[in-house]
Parts: sequence; C-alpha cells; structure tokens
Amino acid sequence: MMRMNAIQIRLLSLALFAVFCATLTYWIVTLTALRGEPSPAAAVRAPVSVEQAATLFGGQLQRTANQDVRLFGILSLQEGGAAIISAGGEPPRAVSLGSAIMQGAKLYEVRPRSIIIDRNGVHSEVFLPPNPAGPTIYVR
Repeated sequence: MMRMNAIQIRLLSLALFAVFCATLTYWIVTLTALRGEPSPAAAVRAPVSVEQAATLFGGQLQRTANQDVRLFGILSLQEGGAAIISAGGEPPRAVSLGSAIMQGAKLYEVRPRSIIIDRNGVHSEVFLPPNPAGPTIYVR
C-alpha cells in the first residue's frame, strides 16, 4: 500500500477545495438567476353566483329578483360602504350599508364591483355595469 506524502495531501486538498468552490458558485448562480418574465396574471372572471350554484342541488334560479334595482356606483367610507342605486324606476340615490333599498330589501354588503341585497333573508348580487371603452371624466 502506497502512503501519501505531505505535498500530495496538500495538492489533493487544494483540488477538492477548488471543486467545492466551483460547485457552490454554480448552485448560487443557478438559484439566484431570474427565470425570465413572470407568468401573465390569470384572467379576471366574475365570481360564481351562489344562486346559480344552488340550482345544482335543486334550488330555483330567480332571474327577476334584482331586475328593478340598478347599481350606478359604489362609495367606500371609513365606517363601511354605500352604493348609488336606483330601485323601481326612481332616480339614483345613495344608500348606506344596512339601510332599506325598498320594501323588504336592504343593502347587506358592499364589494369592489357589486353589492349584495338582502330580501327577507335571501341574498342576491347586483353588479356594476362594465366600464365604457372611451375616456372617462371624474369629478370630485
């Protein structure tokens, strides 16, 4: 069996240290390198209506529940929210959270693009109309 002298041990240690440094550098560069552009955002879809999902289990879909309510705008307030709505052909007016919209209906929840109306315990959603394609003027 051949014994290694001190010079051979030092050369072998230096070679192993160089391999370790090269491996460490490779993995640092690989793990910190950018993988290109981030993936595009998922397409925004309207949330699934609870009433439509209920039809899968025997519920009835009421399409005329909110036919008389039109949503014109949503207000974000510090104490909650409010909505600008028109009910039953009346002119638009601001309705605060929890207030009556019409007989038997009140504003239950305000969301970023819709409101939830509570009609005697049954919740239904009214969406804002889509934004116009042209330029829009905002007045403060």
